[in-house]
Amino acid sequence: MSADSWAQGLQPYGLIVAPSGWEGDEQALVLRAVRRMAQALGGAEGMRRALGAVRLERRKQGGGGLYAFWPRPPWMRIVIGEPTLHQQPEWLGEVALVHELAHAWDARTANIVARVLGRPGRVVRELVRFVGEEPGPTWYGSGLSGLRRTLRAASEEWAETVAAYLYPEYIAHLSSRPEEQGWPQRAGLTGHVRPGLGPRHHAYVEERFQEIRRWCSSAL
Repeated sequence: MSADSWAQGLQPYGLIVAPSGWEGDEQALVLRAVRRMAQALGGAEGMRRALGAVRLERRKQGGGGLYAFWPRPPWMRIVIGEPTLHQQPEWLGEVALVHELAHAWDARTANIVARVLGRPGRVVRELVRFVGEEPGPTWYGSGLSGLRRTLRAASEEWAETVAAYLYPEYIAHLSSRPEEQGWPQRAGLTGHVRPGLGPRHHAYVEERFQEIRRWCSSAL
């Protein structure tokens, strides 16, 4: 697949990509991640409904990040670093991209002031109310509960919840890591076996996906 046709193939999903600079295996990785998320959202139309339009850019160094407000069309921008794309196992790069797409999904539910200020949208705020004291699926963005759960931490908790829902192998991969096994005790959350997608987190993220799929069905 040529770089131009790859970039054109992402446009139906709402992703705007400059085709130059992406290696062939990176192109394939991006397509796999986007298609997995779109399938859960009811197709390309569902993904556009959830995320709107997002610019995706590759950089040489660093991890991934979302600019919830970018001062030129399409107004949101995801950057992802080469080291993040080239992880082992290689599907971890897909997980990283899905994590950032989940941030874009939430940003889509925030007003322009919240986006400019980097504050979360409706999806994250409702997550906090729905899951209560149940910890998130991974150490990253979790380990806090009640009043100690900041909205910034909750934003990461949401993104990791989407990643864990779409990639069950992600949780299995993390299960041997000491930081994942030990953080509940360090956070005072005794009795929790981690990592894992708790029932409230699972129910919440599944309902968000179904919400978009129902919209797609009603639009036919």
